Amino acid sequence: MTDDELFEAVRARVKAGRPTDLTAALTTPEPASLDTVEDAERTIGFRLPPLVRRLYLEIADGGVGPFDGFSPLNGEELGMVNGYLDYLNAELAPEDPPAPPPGVLFLCDFGCAMWVLLDCRHPEGQMWWWEEGDRHKLDLTFPQWMQTWLDGHLTHKYMEARQLQDESWVGPWADEQP
Repeated sequence: MTDDELFEAVRARVKAGRPTDLTAALTTPEPASLDTVEDAERTIGFRLPPLVRRLYLEIADGGVGPFDGFSPLNGEELGMVNGYLDYLNAELAPEDPPAPPPGVLFLCDFGCAMWVLLDCRHPEGQMWWWEEGDRHKLDLTFPQWMQTWLDGHLTHKYMEARQLQDESWVGPWADEQP
């Protein structure tokens, strides 16, 4: 699917009252303003990938997409930009997972310390999977990831199968045996 086709499919889901996978999320916030998007891009030092940018500007500032939907760009608790800055500026202990690289944002919370991250350094948005501090680059771009969601195939097992070892980080507990 093209970005335009993906955009229209997401818009149709939102209009049908299914902006996320959770039945409790039947409405969405207003779209983000251009100023909000541009401020976010200045803060992270990278432009949002075109489809991501368009979804935030034209459909909603978060609350759309897999599981509980994308995080809003700004927000006290789950704002992507604030979370990004908090993590980059945190004093981490040696046993803590490292902060994501600059330009990599926590996009979508899947609960239980599982997140999908968006790498804005990639023109289409490289996707990452974060689970309890272990982080793996996925062999998916944002448009491919969205199409998988729209097709109903985006599951935990699907994302595990798409993990790459390149630029991945696995915590010290990975080698421990139960």
